[in-house]
Amino acid sequence: LDRASGGRDVYLSRVDVHSAVVSGTLAARTGLPGSEGWSATGQVRTAAHERARAAVRNLAPARRRQVQERALRQAAARGYVAVAEMGAPHIGPAEDLLALLELAGSGRPRLPKVLPYWGQLVRTPEELAEAVDLFGGRLRGLAGDLNMDGTIGSHTACVHGGYADAPGESGRLFLSVEDAARHLELCTVHGIQGGFHVIGDAGLDRVLAALQLTADRVGEAKLRAAGHRLEHVEMLPPGAAGRLLAYGVSVSMQPLFDAYWGGESSLYSARLGAGRALGMNAVGTLQTSGVPVCLGSDAPVTAQDPWATVRACLEHHNPDERISARAAFLAHTRAGWRAAGERNPLQGQLAPGTPATFAVWEVEELSVQTPDNRVSAWSTDARAGTPLLPSLDADRLPQCERTVVDGALVFDSGALA
Repeated sequence: LDRASGGRDVYLSRVDVHSAVVSGTLAARTGLPGSEGWSATGQVRTAAHERARAAVRNLAPARRRQVQERALRQAAARGYVAVAEMGAPHIGPAEDLLALLELAGSGRPRLPKVLPYWGQLVRTPEELAEAVDLFGGRLRGLAGDLNMDGTIGSHTACVHGGYADAPGESGRLFLSVEDAARHLELCTVHGIQGGFHVIGDAGLDRVLAALQLTADRVGEAKLRAAGHRLEHVEMLPPGAAGRLLAYGVSVSMQPLFDAYWGGESSLYSARLGAGRALGMNAVGTLQTSGVPVCLGSDAPVTAQDPWATVRACLEHHNPDERISARAAFLAHTRAGWRAAGERNPLQGQLAPGTPATFAVWEVEELSVQTPDNRVSAWSTDARAGTPLLPSLDADRLPQCERTVVDGALVFDSGALA
């Protein structure tokens, strides 16, 4: 990196954004050598990664607004009417999220809505009140990228049995059961959604233990009513689905993780072995169990491509985890609003009396698509009147032509003029 950059600072993130490599100049300037997560090769993880990322993301206000507006316009062009923004102190300062809320809420220009989350651990009522007040009561929750563990690709997701390609490595746990339980307890009592980023099965075991401890303290009914959420949940330990259902937890998943890295000769298989990799991203198991599941991209980790996300559910590498296009579509529309605690029960639907929030798509043909017609919950007979969706086995996925939020145009390709 030093040779390629001519001695400039370089921060090169891994695709999962949980580790990176840095140039020697950046490492020296920020004092990375010797810190936790530093490697002499220039790879940084955990604390060293946080320091390196903070050093290169210190944007001037005007530049930050420019980047944020560009990101929201890109989302609008992909048919997104809202984004769940997972801010956190270890990712960027509170000013970043505050500026994004100001930009999206100003109405000049008209942009997709922002559903803000702040991944800050709280241990006292005062800390919770301070975090909520900091964002003017606009937070959807103290959740999102509040990390219980890391990622499979960076070897930091906490997994039972360790990593097949890294002997002796089993990941990182960033929170204790008590810390996680105290956070959930405070969020539950004060009526704010809580939750964590968790990927590995050992990490999820710790979250489930925290949920049980919270239920013991506040009561299972109150915990369930709080509607907490978890991000990713890529690996399920035995019995996890039933316990998530009992605690009323929503799960935000990314089917493109399986499309990109699932299968027998893939990243997940290399990291964990084919057997464990096959059971990952179990969207079908969770939906069948009744656990509320919503879908997203985790951008920039995977592309902002909603129809590719729906198709990934139809083509999951594990046939047992496939769901119908209709089920995936609902998980990527209505379920996203519900998982974010939206009070309007009609958000995410297109019908008389609902908010005029929608996208218009150019499609090649419409059909009813299921992973297996023999066990479909949706009739594929046109006479049944089942709502049709774009055919996702076509060469070209639907293209967004127009995006409208509360009656205001936020993207127009010009093709409908």
